[in-house]
Amino acid sequence: MKKRILAIVLCVLIFASNNISIFGAPMDEETNTQSDNTIKYIKAEEGYDYGSNTVYIARDKETKQIIPLSIGPLDGYSYAYLPADSDFIVEKVQKYNTPFNDLGEKYIYDFYIHEISSREVVSGYEDGSFRPDKKLTRAEMAAIFVRMFNIPKTQSASCFEDVPENHWAKAYIMALVDKGVFMKDANFNPDSVITREQLVAMTFRMLSDMGEIDTQEKETDFSKYKDMNKVSDYAVVSYKTLTQENYILPKELVEHDFMDSADDELFWHPQQSVTRYECCEFLYQFIRVFFNNNAPAIKREDAPQVDIPILDGSTSTYAITQNIYSSYYQNHGNHPDFPKSHSKTVASYKRLIDGEVEMIFVPDAGEDVLKYAEEKNVKLKFIPIANEALIFFTGTNNKVDNITTEQLHDIYVNNGITNWKYLGGDDTTLAAYCRNEDSGSHAQMEQFILDGKEINENISRERTSIMMSSILTDVDDYNRTNEGEYAIGYSLFYYYLVNSSVLGPVDLKFMSINGIEPTEETISDGTYPYTTNYYAVIRDGEDNPKVDAFAELMQGKYGQMIATQSGLGVRRYYGEFDIAE
Repeated sequence: MKKRILAIVLCVLIFASNNISIFGAPMDEETNTQSDNTIKYIKAEEGYDYGSNTVYIARDKETKQIIPLSIGPLDGYSYAYLPADSDFIVEKVQKYNTPFNDLGEKYIYDFYIHEISSREVVSGYEDGSFRPDKKLTRAEMAAIFVRMFNIPKTQSASCFEDVPENHWAKAYIMALVDKGVFMKDANFNPDSVITREQLVAMTFRMLSDMGEIDTQEKETDFSKYKDMNKVSDYAVVSYKTLTQENYILPKELVEHDFMDSADDELFWHPQQSVTRYECCEFLYQFIRVFFNNNAPAIKREDAPQVDIPILDGSTSTYAITQNIYSSYYQNHGNHPDFPKSHSKTVASYKRLIDGEVEMIFVPDAGEDVLKYAEEKNVKLKFIPIANEALIFFTGTNNKVDNITTEQLHDIYVNNGITNWKYLGGDDTTLAAYCRNEDSGSHAQMEQFILDGKEINENISRERTSIMMSSILTDVDDYNRTNEGEYAIGYSLFYYYLVNSSVLGPVDLKFMSINGIEPTEETISDGTYPYTTNYYAVIRDGEDNPKVDAFAELMQGKYGQMIATQSGLGVRRYYGEFDIAE
């Protein structure tokens, strides 16, 4: 079965050194002293001028030395990676008035070259040229890394037979050996070209030394990288980890269909050499991802004064948590309390009951959850914050538009209807898809359809969709691959709307229930039979002023704003009266 690959383009946020020549002898032989570096930020005096091609440079406030690993201004702040006991300033240094004489029409306005050279990370040659297509050597890349990461020069003796003490790059090479970026060996091969996989491994080791990389393995699809097997063993972890952390690594894209990215192929070409231009492109992207991943969360001036409790919830409500933190903090994803995902419906209920979190955003509790709370002697308080509804969908071309609660019960509990002709449709197979029991939509099935029974084992064994988004594509794929047959599935209304818009076109339609179609209007006024709510749930009867204050905040205009931003049905409040009831 051909699966469509969802290509979500994550818009990387643009938050926007020692005098070393990477060609020949160092221009400044004095040894720098440096304390441990950290990310600092300052209030920007102006916004980022996107149309001017202006280059912004951070400098040490005292020494005026360039800090290459810096960016800004963005959303009112500039950022720099510098010693903890230092401060920085930001200045405009130029408008792409290039000092190089060989860029030609191809590179004359190239922002990668101009920004990285303005930071004095990759310098030009004495004859005024830049030579963008020249391949970099291992020694040159060592000097670039020392410059980029503002690493102190070292007096360590060379450990390589082919890097004598008087070699121009010896201090840079050994500085990176001391950092664990280069491994000790008999030879370094300083004049050999640097390969892509060597650059990737250097970057991973540098970030590891800085303590600015999450090495925890994540679930990532590498199937689109067609030459992953050609990456040398020593670089595999580097490629995987940096990709998982959204770093943009050197690669080539092969498009087979301009309108459909499903069949796109990516190639690392790991043994390919790195040119000076490619190095500038890589570093330009690296800077932006580095600060996106690591810049500290900053409290917004207009953020509510009420503290955020420890949050969790269902998969379908993760946008609520994201938007809450986004309204409180710039760089909210880097706040230590911001959850990188929700624990799903049942798991989040249990975490709340066990006292691991203070508030969860969920649909109604299922029977297992209520029983667990009773066993733990915990009372739950349900605060409605948004409208939601259980909906059923099938193929657009299916003649059946309406279904009843009794028919749905017969389908899912008894497996009693397996042909659409019994519902007024064609004589063709009805394939019912369901969700796993710890999902929020299953809890809605318990409330509206199952009547204390279980989903028939023939359905749960053969057609359970583990993810909320996958039930959409599972039903759609069944219809596409079984011509004339139609599947039926269920989800939550607003979650369906959001996910169907990003998954790409799905040939599905909502089914009316007892003659009433699910719409924002019928859900808002409660006429749709399976209308429910999303709740902020807390432990009832406990003295926790922070949680109580935030619960009150979520019931007012702030909660309406968050619901709207999260693509949910807004419950409108006027004082103490909820007009949706």
